[in-house]
This record gives sequence, structure tokens and C-alpha cells, in this order.
Amino acid sequence: MPEPLTCAGLAAAVVAQPGPGMLLDTAAVLDVFRVPFRHELHPDIIESAVAAVNEAASEPRSLWLLTTANVVQEIGGHRERVRQELVAHVESLNSSVHRFLSVAKRVFPERRFSWPELAEIRLDQRILQIVDRLIDSAVIFRGTAECASRARTRVWEATPPASRGNQQFKDCEIFEEFLELISAIRREGFEPPAVFVTPNRRDYGRPPDGHPAIASDLAVRGARYAANLSWARALIRS
Repeated sequence: MPEPLTCAGLAAAVVAQPGPGMLLDTAAVLDVFRVPFRHELHPDIIESAVAAVNEAASEPRSLWLLTTANVVQEIGGHRERVRQELVAHVESLNSSVHRFLSVAKRVFPERRFSWPELAEIRLDQRILQIVDRLIDSAVIFRGTAECASRARTRVWEATPPASRGNQQFKDCEIFEEFLELISAIRREGFEPPAVFVTPNRRDYGRPPDGHPAIASDLAVRGARYAANLSWARALIRS
């Protein structure tokens, strides 16, 4: 991982090269792995991840993918486990389809059935490449010490993403880092859209706006909430 920028340094870079920003939470990135085996996740999320990478790499830049060093660390800690979930799902699916074909050939001996080339591709490897490109395309920053202090306050007051009996300090610190960055950018008079992306509705609240405390914290800074990458791109383009 490259040395993270300071919040002020990243804010200055964004202002110098204006464009909308997606602020990526850990779960927003890991959900790219989960699309094939979680039916509630629309395949558009993968397409949006690829599009976001291309937009972040364009000249001039048409999108800022932004995340914190804490998010990158969390992704590193979960990446292999989630990849293995995907591999297990693909292997289970292949086994089920082969069994289905074996039965079908016996039930309909006069017909020919085959499992298409999809069974031979390494879907997990391609999705892993997309996830890695998404992370590599993100500009990484680190918030100030005040973010940790404000995160502790959120935990003590049970303000989302913390709650009574669910003291999510790391989530609180990450959210405070994003709030600090948006505030720094807005102080420079920067107005393009900024969207915080997380599917973690348990801690951040249900879409479309999230918990009122989350929605309020974002709204006063001119930012919005999205539950996935497709939704975030739609908000940015609207």
C-alpha cells in the first residue's frame, strides 16, 4: 500500500482536479466478491466497479475513488476469506449443474446436454482482478487524530454506526475520516457530488438515506449515502 495522503493533502489534490468522489467503505468493495452468491446483490455492481476504475484512470480524471488506510487494512484482513466463499460457491454450482446434466441425460437419452464454457472459466480469478483494480485505483488517505476522538464520542453516545451493545469503534473512525475529508474539500468551495458507499445497513441504517444521524452528518457537508457502487454512480450522474 502506498503511503496514505493526509486529509489536507488529498483535499488539495481533489480541488486542483475537480470531479465527483466516491468514498468507499470496506463492505462496498467486498460486495464485488459477493455478487455471484448473494441474490440480493445486483450484477450491475460488478459492471459499476469496472466503470468506476476506468473513470478514475481517465485523463482528465472524471471520478475520484477515495478510501482510508483503515478501510484498506480491513479489506486485506477479509479479502481471502471472501474470495474462498466465492470459490466454494462456484465449485458447488459446478457440481450441482454436472449432477443435473447427468440426471437429464438419463431421463432424456434422446437429447444432448452440455455445461457451457462458463464451467471452465475461473470466475473467482477475474473478480479478484476487478477487486484489486478497484483498490489500486482508490486514492488512500489517513484522517487526523481528531477522527479517533470523535469516533470515541460516537461510541459513548451510541451514535451510528455505533449503537447500544454494538460499539463499532473502527467503523466510527472510518466514517469520521470520510466526514473530515468532505469538510476539508467543501471549505475550499468544491461542489461536485460526494457519495459515501456502504451496504452495511445494520450499522448505517436502511437505504435510501440511512440512519437519520448518518444522513444528517452527510447532508450538512453536501454529501449523500449509497448502498452500492451502482447506486453511487447513478447519484453522481444524476
